[in-house]
Amino acid sequence: MSKPALAEFAMQHAGDVVRGSKIFADEAHAACVKCHSTDGHGGKAGPDLSAIGDKFPRQELIRSILEPSSTVAVGYGTTIIETKDDEEYQGVIKQATESWIELVGGDGKPVRVSINNIKAQRTSTLSLMAEGLETGLTPQEFADLIAYLESLHQPVGSLARNQGMPENIPQAARSVGLQPFFNDNVRLNHPLWFGVVPGFTDRFVVLEHGGMSWIIERGASGDQQTVLLDLSSEVRVGGATGLLGIAFHPKFAENRKYYLKYQVVNAGQISTRLVERQFTVDFKGDAGVASRLLMEIPGTTQDHNGGSIVFGPDGFLYLGMGDTGPQGDPQGHGQDLKVLWSKMLRLDVDRTEGRLAYGIPKDNPFTGRDDVRPEIWAYGFREPWRFNFDSANGDLWLGDVGQDRVEEISIVRAGENHGWNVFEGHTPYSDRYRREGEHYTAPVFSYTHRVGVSVTGGFVYRGQRAPLLQGRYICSDFEARRIWALTQTNRLLSSIVEIGRAPTRVVSFGQDAAGELYIVGYDNGVIYRMDLANFDPTPRGSQVIAATSEISPVLWRYSLETPTNGWIHSDFDDSNWRLSPGGFGTQATPGAVVRTDWRTSDIWLRRDFTFVGPLDGAKSRALALRIHHDEDVEIFLNGVEVARESRWTSGYVELPLTGVAAQALRSGRNVLAIHCRQNSGGQYIDAGLIEYTAPKL
Repeated sequence: MSKPALAEFAMQHAGDVVRGSKIFADEAHAACVKCHSTDGHGGKAGPDLSAIGDKFPRQELIRSILEPSSTVAVGYGTTIIETKDDEEYQGVIKQATESWIELVGGDGKPVRVSINNIKAQRTSTLSLMAEGLETGLTPQEFADLIAYLESLHQPVGSLARNQGMPENIPQAARSVGLQPFFNDNVRLNHPLWFGVVPGFTDRFVVLEHGGMSWIIERGASGDQQTVLLDLSSEVRVGGATGLLGIAFHPKFAENRKYYLKYQVVNAGQISTRLVERQFTVDFKGDAGVASRLLMEIPGTTQDHNGGSIVFGPDGFLYLGMGDTGPQGDPQGHGQDLKVLWSKMLRLDVDRTEGRLAYGIPKDNPFTGRDDVRPEIWAYGFREPWRFNFDSANGDLWLGDVGQDRVEEISIVRAGENHGWNVFEGHTPYSDRYRREGEHYTAPVFSYTHRVGVSVTGGFVYRGQRAPLLQGRYICSDFEARRIWALTQTNRLLSSIVEIGRAPTRVVSFGQDAAGELYIVGYDNGVIYRMDLANFDPTPRGSQVIAATSEISPVLWRYSLETPTNGWIHSDFDDSNWRLSPGGFGTQATPGAVVRTDWRTSDIWLRRDFTFVGPLDGAKSRALALRIHHDEDVEIFLNGVEVARESRWTSGYVELPLTGVAAQALRSGRNVLAIHCRQNSGGQYIDAGLIEYTAPKL
């Protein structure tokens, strides 16, 4: 069977989780267990898969097996080492010191190579996972393997909670709108950064992952896109490497200087480069003068190089560096003050100092200490991807991408230790580099990988269009696409609300001259303006109209055989259907409250409920389905289709009903009818109906 046909089969046919787990563990069959763990500890050549079902939908899991080199997981790129005694080793770097590098190959065995014995070192875009794993499996076995991977989720309540790690995040009464900012003349390929050219209101810069940067000017005749700078032949692209950040000098209007951060490959080693360049006198492009190299930081692996560079209100340049790997920071870069990895650096770009192409600000917290790099301003970060200063009070807000369990948002101050790898978010990670008496600064907000898996830091809103958003920090999750607004008091989380969901993965936020915010869509190359005209961040109140089975059992009529026509309507006779309490599914399904076992491919459900109340209530009221489905589902209210959802949800979610769907509710008796089909993995279905009470205007 061809790969496209096998992918289609796995999408359309049910898999068995138990059979899939045996295939995963069978070293003579798929042999997945050689390279991957599922216990949350990792240590093998490939990533731990204990929560892979939270990170990727079925389609991407299928692709990762059929095309293993198409999207190599960050932190698991292949390194090839040639030694002076003519040996060659390839694998994933698991440890690296000044004396040796340890690789783990596809066979799961570690190999340690002396630095003095390395003749050449290079990285490869090919995955250690060989092509053709699926050829040893029948189509059904392949579907079983996918089902098992899809069933792997982070357990509910697996980590201790505190004030900064809420169990549930409410939705806003009215979400933000997201409108494409540029017209169709603008074409972008995996943009990573967007912002305004200082001194202008209609001239913007966009960076692309691959090394291109653009100037886009808005005018009466349309949007015009021209090249700012093409570094595509110099930049090392892939995963956490590429053209990642830009910053404009505080005196840009006078000196036209700007700064770029990106990765290059020198002698097989990936390094992070910080350069200074200059605009033309008309501010319409790069001047074409050679870059001035300020800093080059060699990395340990190809991962976790940080992202942003930002000038602070003090006029100094802040550069965030990640731990550069390997996964888990085994050498303790986060807590090692003799290295620049895992640090927030603070540089004076307006002067040089000794052999340095930059100066050290005199009030940097560790100046004068021989055992600490003087560039360091704060430390203990894993992957400080996006950070920005609050324009009102100078607070530095940072989103630090987590390891396997937790993402975090922090406010960072001079000299602080933010914990990695002793802590991951609010939770302990490792005691290996813990120092007695050390103070570790906790984040303002952290969340588990059941909520999202890769945090994207944003801005404190200081625009004028949304007074209700004033002073709230706006951030998102790259994979989950959820957008949040939060407040804090003394760096303790005060409130948080989900204010929307993006149509594509959110890689960055942008800000214009008026302080209004934008979202950078990575996959579709669209820059979105946040439309705040009707936005209200007040958490929605709600009352139950038809309860789910989360707290107590709710009786449903159900059938495992295809019903006759008309089964969705309220007058259908379902008296011969079986009667059982919800929810329906398999016990292994994460977040499920299973009271009736369901293992067939399809199930049809019906239930009565009574609604007592006016249907022509205030315009500020709305209806929503509260639902947890693991597989494809269609839901009908009194014969009207009110929802058709694919894939699965990580727990119970709320889907607002609008238009005809909302009008299907009646006074008196109502019937909710559901058809759910199991395609792969675990299965579960439960649903109810709630009424939102929006804030009074």
